[in-house]
Amino acid sequence: MSSIKAVLRKKANSQKLYPIALRIIKDRKATFIYIGQYIKQIDWDNKNCAVKKSHPDFLYINQLILNKKSEVNKKLIDAEMEINYQSVTAIKSKVLNKKNEDFFLISNYYLNQLKKRKQFHQVDIEKQRLQVFKNFIKKDTFSLGDFDLRLMKGFENHLSTKRKLAKRTIANYMITIRTILNIAISDFSIKNVSYPFGRGKYQIRFPESVKIGLTIEEIKILENIKDLTMAQQYALNAWLLSFYFAGIRVSDVLFLKWKDFLDNRLHYRMGKNKKLVSLKIPNKSKGYS
Repeated sequence: MSSIKAVLRKKANSQKLYPIALRIIKDRKATFIYIGQYIKQIDWDNKNCAVKKSHPDFLYINQLILNKKSEVNKKLIDAEMEINYQSVTAIKSKVLNKKNEDFFLISNYYLNQLKKRKQFHQVDIEKQRLQVFKNFIKKDTFSLGDFDLRLMKGFENHLSTKRKLAKRTIANYMITIRTILNIAISDFSIKNVSYPFGRGKYQIRFPESVKIGLTIEEIKILENIKDLTMAQQYALNAWLLSFYFAGIRVSDVLFLKWKDFLDNRLHYRMGKNKKLVSLKIPNKSKGYS
């Protein structure tokens, strides 16, 4: 007789988070398989053996628990059907030594994290890149242990020759793959990831970009252009504000408020890295608010 149950173990880590494990009981002997997820004690539902909705990743972690339970259950059924006796420790060893962690399962977790941060445009971009990679390997699942230098070189060649992508765009595709592999290692403690990046392996290289600025005459033409629609005028004003404030990102310009302007200075927090910035208000910018 055997049973499987998801439990929250009682020993917390240094962040005061508790590990989720599957408790396997066979022939009155128990062992535990950890699924690589840690949560607060308050986020665990003891009655239903699941993560509560109060946790931001409850859907994903609960699905992970179900997947792991299904996998372990199959091993238990196989053990019951075999003539030779298999202990609970042997079953645990089979589960832990599997080599089929799926790259696209981790990629779904990555996309969900972007959605939670409301980076919806980035989600669309990353989805498209992952679909291109899936089409290249012609598989719906791909083991984290199957990445190697040859695969990355082949994918790079595919992006360059078949899809005619620029070197910078190709680098962005590789960054997506590297990010997901890093998540598999850091967030899920998956040990059998074949990591193809780094020294002596595939190195992501960024080509130097050529930036050509506008001339003073061209800026003056923009400042004095007439007969624009209201939408065009707003767009031009935003661009000129960015220009005169030393190249503030347009995304930051769009979120500026009157209260950000104080004592002849602009005080704002950068959207990209949350850094606080203070800039003197140039006279040229005062007509474009």
